Amino acid sequence: MARTQENKISEAQEGSKDFIRALLVSILALIIIRSFVFESFKIPSSSMVPTLHIGDHIFVSKFDYGISLPFTKIELIRWSQPKRGDVIVFLFPKDESLHYVKRVLGVPGDKIEFKGRALFVNGEKIDQELITDPVLIEKAYSGGPVSGELYQENLKGRTHWVRYLNPREKGFSDMKQEVTVPPDKFFVVGDNRDQSYDSRSWGYVSRDSIKGRARMIWLSLKSSDDWISFRRVAWSRSGKLIR
Repeated sequence: MARTQENKISEAQEGSKDFIRALLVSILALIIIRSFVFESFKIPSSSMVPTLHIGDHIFVSKFDYGISLPFTKIELIRWSQPKRGDVIVFLFPKDESLHYVKRVLGVPGDKIEFKGRALFVNGEKIDQELITDPVLIEKAYSGGPVSGELYQENLKGRTHWVRYLNPREKGFSDMKQEVTVPPDKFFVVGDNRDQSYDSRSWGYVSRDSIKGRARMIWLSLKSSDDWISFRRVAWSRSGKLIR
């Protein structure tokens, strides 16, 4: 009888050890995934409309361009560079406690020129097609609020949506600017071109400030006072890949 009791105690102790080991392995796996593979971010502003809306929760791939030491800017391995058209998350150069998300427009060595809404990369005008088809407009905004003018931009073979204000409204895209992107720097802009605080204002993003490439909207929530209702979920946007 005593030995049976001892066996039960021993089994309980082993069960506790197994649970603790499994918990530690799970925590370690979570830390590794968050540090080296994927990280989640919430979109706080409308600067990337119509691609990203306020309330979108996105997964950012941290291994597209290389591997960095967690919680530092020390790069361990680099195997790729951001390309024109990539949507990236990075440390804001003016305040590195903040994360920004923008689209890469210029890579090192590129000559970028703005003439109002007309955009040139290395002397070549970027195609922008005004979209007037209501079906395409609804598709682009994925159930979000529709406003301004929608264009499909072809950035050297990679197409995506961009938004401008209506012509009667004065926006940021009325400016003229010409820059050449320095080595190891990137020129980034928001898809909401008239209402985005980006490289046109504060300059370039350093390569070591880039956290990763935005890959997917894993959850999109509508603005609401009801925090637990399924009606808050924008199902048409949740699970959507980011182009």
